[in-house]
Amino acid sequence: MDRMYPVVLYKEGKVRLDFIAPPEIKAEIIERLIGRQIDINKIDKFEFLLEHRIVIEVEDKKKEKTYKINCPKPSAFLYHKGATFIHREDEPKQAKDLHYMYFMLRYAPDLDIVLKEVGQYKKKGYFNEVSQNLDRYFERKTSQGCLIVEKENGPDEYIDYLRQDIFERFRKLRQSL
Repeated sequence: MDRMYPVVLYKEGKVRLDFIAPPEIKAEIIERLIGRQIDINKIDKFEFLLEHRIVIEVEDKKKEKTYKINCPKPSAFLYHKGATFIHREDEPKQAKDLHYMYFMLRYAPDLDIVLKEVGQYKKKGYFNEVSQNLDRYFERKTSQGCLIVEKENGPDEYIDYLRQDIFERFRKLRQSL
């Protein structure tokens, strides 16, 4: 801990730390602030996530403190992934993004509210490409997106026909747009 810049050790190796920033920020500015040991992960359309956020309170019962954390709204996170997954540089990252989307579509407790908010982002003119991206990847059960998510998810003991479930959930998202 006596280092000038943070480095996280995990067993024998190092865990990569990312600093998330919008693409237009110059790397030199960020490196001056946080050092070179942390990778700069520039996220396209990052300002959308900053604009559409919620505050979550996390309790630390041992210290009897509550921390406030700003997180993207679930609907903003889902919509942002729909706009950006297609531009990821390799299939594993694309698969991870699509699986995050599926996870939210499957487990969001208030999915109807999330989908209504997603529709509002579309109406306001944010990321017009989301509909085309989803149509291209989830047009049929055998489309690329369904296959990618099925592979990323792996076997699922709770769902008999996983690919059908993936297709139906993404169809519901597409219909909300």
